[in-house]
Amino acid sequence: MQYIVTKKEMKTIDTYTTDKIGLPAEVLMERAALAVVSQIEKVNAQKGRVLIAVEGGNNGGDGLAVARILLERSFPVDVYYVNGVKRVSKQFNVQRNIFHQLGGRLRKTIPNKDYAVVVDGIFGVGLSRKLADVQKKAVEQLNQIDAIKIAIDIPTGIDATTGDIWGVAFRADYTITFGLQKLGMFFSDGIDYCGKVICCDVGFPKQSFEHVRPGIYAYEISDMDKLPRRYDNSHKGTYGRVAVIAGSKNMSGAAFLCGKAAYSTGAGLVKIYTHESNRMIIQSQLPEAIMMTYEDYKGALSCIEDAMHWASVIVVGPGLGVDTTSERMLYELLMNSEVPLVVDADALNILSENMELAETSSVPMVMTPHMKEMSRLVKKSISDIVEKRFETASEFAKKLGVTLVLKDAKSVVTDGNGPIYINLTGNNGMSTGGSGDVLSGIIAGMIAGGLPLPEAARMGTFVHCQAGDYAAQQKGKYAMLASDIVAALGDVMR
Repeated sequence: MQYIVTKKEMKTIDTYTTDKIGLPAEVLMERAALAVVSQIEKVNAQKGRVLIAVEGGNNGGDGLAVARILLERSFPVDVYYVNGVKRVSKQFNVQRNIFHQLGGRLRKTIPNKDYAVVVDGIFGVGLSRKLADVQKKAVEQLNQIDAIKIAIDIPTGIDATTGDIWGVAFRADYTITFGLQKLGMFFSDGIDYCGKVICCDVGFPKQSFEHVRPGIYAYEISDMDKLPRRYDNSHKGTYGRVAVIAGSKNMSGAAFLCGKAAYSTGAGLVKIYTHESNRMIIQSQLPEAIMMTYEDYKGALSCIEDAMHWASVIVVGPGLGVDTTSERMLYELLMNSEVPLVVDADALNILSENMELAETSSVPMVMTPHMKEMSRLVKKSISDIVEKRFETASEFAKKLGVTLVLKDAKSVVTDGNGPIYINLTGNNGMSTGGSGDVLSGIIAGMIAGGLPLPEAARMGTFVHCQAGDYAAQQKGKYAMLASDIVAALGDVMR
């Protein structure tokens, strides 16, 4: 597990480390500079000329330390001092004096030379205002240089909490950040402007992190040990029964993808309840699934009754349609089910017009809306939700007593209590029809395997995107399909 911090949290960690614990800022700065130099050496093995742009704060101090180390290692280096702030930091002055003592020179303009690498050391995570004209002009000039671009801690102009741009921003190929990754690197413009983020340990003690206790965290590969346990002395009943209530007339795809994902995640049995018109195609695609179908209102209610008695977890919504029959099916589940529900797609659309059902239901639920579905549920614009995604998600989950998976490029999972999970894996190839149906099946499979709902939602989201990344490697982001994500589950859960 890794914490993801806001700029306020990171500043508190930094201050606590130097002022309370007593670790000198110069030590942290030296380690940070060495981490940046290490990346420069990797991408610039031929020792081409390096340009480092600095301002008078601590980020500029990092940049000067980088320049000094590069000079000592025989790299040709130019340092451009933007000089747009009235008061410089103590650490900047320390590094400037050392740099001067070793023969370094600060330039007032960007030299007209060819550069292999451009390093942004203008502003770090503390930026909370638009850039001044001189800084804006500097960033624009740096962006125009044809070179590999590296940002120190976070690209200048990117808000470390929101990812929004403060007027203009440095567009990095690599961002070398320190201690913990910053929230703004994964949202809004921060996703594209940070490039590849490399987080380096520069010596912040664990005590500093524990003092702050950041409110957002993510999983790493090591967290795969949270997967449902498998037993040698077991049978198909050991791993639960997933009911998939999905697929209106001639809409078989969602039911198939959801059902196969549940099986591929380890569920012992999967039973698909769908319209009779979908029977043949689903049986041919997924012969392992049990099926029960309906053709009319009465038959649909019989399916619901059967599912509530048969299943250990029920998925409802993928491809279900929005009509009187599906509305009644959902009503029966919300009022009478004694097993958990994974509520997705059309079931969410039905709920958006009947929120009193969710508010009065006592059934344990995981709800998996994307941004547009969430907008309908909370009666807010997508832009309002994006601006306050964590608060919106947490308040909604707590109010309804559900686990919420708010799907987006970086999905958020919360039950309204404690720290919030965000998923940092996945890729844009997953933006394809059926990907959400796969996620619902994975989460249901995790619940069937014995995970509590919040953990099933977190681990399901993580595994879903790990499979998406594997599928992208095999197929490419343009060509991959939702079925490729399902096919990759065995590789990532092995």
